[in-house]
Formats: sequence, structure tokens, C-alpha cells
Amino acid sequence: MSKLTLAVSSCLLGEEVRFNGGHKLHRWLTESLGQFADFRPFCPEVGIGLGIPRETIRLIQTDSGTRAVNSSDDSVDHTDALREYAHSVLPQLDDIDGYVLMQGSPSCGMERVKLYTDKPVPEKTGVGIHTQVILEHRPWLPVEESGRLSDPGLAENFVQRLYVYHQWRTEQPWQSAKGLIDFHSRQKYLLMMHDYNRYKSLGQLLADLSDRNQLAELGHRYLTELMSALKKVPSRGQRVNVLQHLMGYFKQQLSDKEKASLRHSIDQYQQSIVPFIVPIAMLKHYVFLHGEDFPYLRQQTVLDPYPESLGLRNPI
Repeated sequence: MSKLTLAVSSCLLGEEVRFNGGHKLHRWLTESLGQFADFRPFCPEVGIGLGIPRETIRLIQTDSGTRAVNSSDDSVDHTDALREYAHSVLPQLDDIDGYVLMQGSPSCGMERVKLYTDKPVPEKTGVGIHTQVILEHRPWLPVEESGRLSDPGLAENFVQRLYVYHQWRTEQPWQSAKGLIDFHSRQKYLLMMHDYNRYKSLGQLLADLSDRNQLAELGHRYLTELMSALKKVPSRGQRVNVLQHLMGYFKQQLSDKEKASLRHSIDQYQQSIVPFIVPIAMLKHYVFLHGEDFPYLRQQTVLDPYPESLGLRNPI
């Protein structure tokens, strides 16, 4: 797997750009994921010319929508400048595999940012101004915020999306009908695990690729729907369903004892006794032993979605 390229809020990389002159170094991001990724730092507030240190800004709800203003003076409005900066960043995201943002920030927060209204207590319903623009114009881009990466399920899901999008971006499967079909085939069981209905509808979308002039447009639609589906963290039942589908390939290859052992590991996962990595590791072992019988299985992203050493399936 080639290295990822990630856009990251500068403070998460240890740069002292926060309002108080500090940083928010994210060690898992820089030390673990950083082994497999190059980072491009962005700080919208510094990018629009605000100093270090600087007065804090906050989100307020007005008749004209959400605005980012100085905390001590609502008349000092940074909203338009932050939006212009975000639009200037968009072209730089074309060769980026994902974006990690600082949580709670009125410029960068992805969700639950404090939004001040006429009520005495702010609502945690806001989205940072910079991030609003990114999400609107790059809906397929894997985006996550720092605090959510402490949740093992969300971290695993995010990294999985990074690598699927990296495949798409670097291989450019939309260039040919064969490329699109091959790409979709590799994602079959991963997509089934996340969103069965979308798995079916995307297969139907690719059923007729005869018009070469429509490939790029169709590919864009496919990507947007695929990445939306992969945002959904699978339930334990959805994972079990895919494990059982994969096990079904080995009816003739495995002994009764091996089948019973594999079935037992899936049952233990279903009962939350062992993590997801246990049945997956067993399946990967059998794919390794009998892969010549199932070349289709060997290429399935769900078996090796990212570098194994990240250990992201150990706690889920």
C-alpha cells in the first residue's frame, strides 16, 4: 500500500497556532497513522490573517445564518474570510485522501460545535465555517475530527475510508468500464457490510457502461454514493453476515473440524467474546491456503483494508 496524503488541522500536528499560542498534538494521528501518511497542515484562522495569540471566535445564529465572530464583539465578523479561505483550499484537496480536523473549533469543528443563540446556554449543533465549505463541495472526501478518533469503531471506519478513497484516487477506475467493474468487485463485501441496499443499488448503477462518454459522470456518482455508504459504522450483525458469506466459499476446501472452528470464532464474535480480528484472521488464513481456488476472494478489500500493523480491528 502506498502512502496516504492527509490534510490536517495544523494544531493537531503540534504547530503552535491556536488562539492561546498552544497546540493540540494528536499522538495517534502523528505517531501511528503517521507511519503510513504524509500530512499537509491547514489553519483557517491563521490563513485569514488572525494573529497568534488572538481573541477567540465563536459561532452565533443570526437571521442571515451562522456567523463566526469575535467572542467579545459580534460586529467583528470573520465568516466571509473563512469561507473564502476554504474555497481557496478546495483545489489543494484534489490529491488528498482525507482531512482530520480539530474538534469543537468554530472554524474546523465537524459537529457539535457550540452555537450561540438568544438562549442562555449555547446549543452544540454547529459546524465550523471552514468545514461547512469542505463538506459541501467534497462530500465524498473522508473527513473526521480529532475527538472522534478516540472511538475505536470510528477510527477504524475512518482509516478504512481513507484507503478505499486512496485506491479510487490513485487507480482512476472511472477511466474505463473495466476499471469501474474491477474496483466495485473488490469492494463487494466491504460495501455489503456497511450498507446492503447501497451495495445492490451501486451494482445496478454499473450494469450498463456501454456509453463511454458517461463514464466520468457515472464514476463521480458511484464514488459519492460509495463513500456515503462507507460512513455508516457496521453493526455486529452486519459484520457477522459478511463473515458467513465469506465462510460459504470454503464448503469443499475445509474439513468438518476446520468449519466448526471457523463457525465457533464467528459465533464468539457475535456474542462479543472475541474481537472482529479473530474470525477475519482465520478467514485470511484459509484464503491464503486455498486462494488459487478463489482469486475473487483474495482481492476483497474487506480482508485487508489497511496496514495490518495499525491493529484497528483488535478492539472492535
